[in-house]
Amino acid sequence: MYLQDILGVCLQGLNSRFPGHVIDINVEILNIPEVEAEGWNSLQLIELFEKIAPDILKKMAQMNIDSNETDIYIPELSLEKPVFTIHCQGKLPSLHAARGVGHKKRKLSFWH
Repeated sequence: MYLQDILGVCLQGLNSRFPGHVIDINVEILNIPEVEAEGWNSLQLIELFEKIAPDILKKMAQMNIDSNETDIYIPELSLEKPVFTIHCQGKLPSLHAARGVGHKKRKLSFWH
């Protein structure tokens, strides 16, 4: 599965096609204070970013899911390293329980 669209659409497509997926955030690119990097699903990430960084959901992204790669890139942030690693095939890592992202009121900016 390959999809080039805004991040919000990629995350919704991932949830539709692979509902049991787990996503890890690459902290080298998106270091979000007080937020765990591993064990998210796409709906949780959408909720998180709507609260703390809504603009990232509008950034162009490329989602690649095949036998060699399961990642999401945001070319504006990194062309060489994925922003998110997707686990959607085979044995999946644990998905965290509800994260209570509603307490994050501050806006974050991940780019200049």
